Amino acid sequence: MWIKNLIVYLGDEPFSFSVAELDEILSSNRCQPCGSQTLRSEGFVPPLKGQDPMAYAVDGFIYCTYQETSRLLPGPVIKELLDEKVEYIQEEEGRKVGRKEKAELKEQITFELMPRAFTRSRRTNLIIDTQRKRVLVDASSATRAEEVVACLRKAIGTLPVAYPAPNSAPYTSFSNWLRDTKLLPEGFTLGDRCELKGTKDEGAAVKFTAVDLGQEEILAHLETGMVVTRINLAWQDNLELDVNDKLEIKRIKALDLLQENIDSLDADDAVAELEARISLQGSVLREALDGLFGYFEVNPA
Repeated sequence: MWIKNLIVYLGDEPFSFSVAELDEILSSNRCQPCGSQTLRSEGFVPPLKGQDPMAYAVDGFIYCTYQETSRLLPGPVIKELLDEKVEYIQEEEGRKVGRKEKAELKEQITFELMPRAFTRSRRTNLIIDTQRKRVLVDASSATRAEEVVACLRKAIGTLPVAYPAPNSAPYTSFSNWLRDTKLLPEGFTLGDRCELKGTKDEGAAVKFTAVDLGQEEILAHLETGMVVTRINLAWQDNLELDVNDKLEIKRIKALDLLQENIDSLDADDAVAELEARISLQGSVLREALDGLFGYFEVNPA
């Protein structure tokens, strides 16, 4: 287990369910295999294959896994068969195939191909931080994270969490951090990459990688009116991460101090190792988010 990306949802009230209750809820909302005429199914699965628990709890964190299973019907394959069918009708019956008939033919082809289509499953892990009333989704896109939270909300019946709403525009602070590192939230230091965009010309953008973020070339872009929309940071000696102007966390990487602790875990006991990883990374993420969200005075949107 390692959370690589993070989209956070915040709640105002304590979560109303216990670990045992959530485990039962998720068990009743398992991701089922796609039927012969089902394009997609979603639900939850045990985080550890071969194990029964649907949720693991440690140090105020609950760890669980969402899964989406979908049938793969490549568009080019459907289009090729549709073109062949349309051409056959036009040649044999000497008439033009209209838009409505094409749509019906496409639907028929899809129906016929469905039972033979391969299925693909995608898993997304999430951590519910009961102490901070946060849901942490390991997703690189907001769309994916919303699918996960929506499924969890539907399973539970209610889940009053929302996207974080900062008190000030993050890109303004990001830009100021480059100008003066003393303005960084406590515990954070600048990394070596960032992205800037123009405020006047929407197409203007520039990326810097593996550089000193305080160099004059970057600061000169700020003077032209560009702002920092994504910045690489280090949290103490534990984590390296990127933060964008929506406060989404990307490219989370363990630094030496945390990596040493991870490497020392007992890999012979899968459950013990998973729980230890949840505790280790969860605690560090909790502290980092406390610092970051506290700086921006974040509330649920």
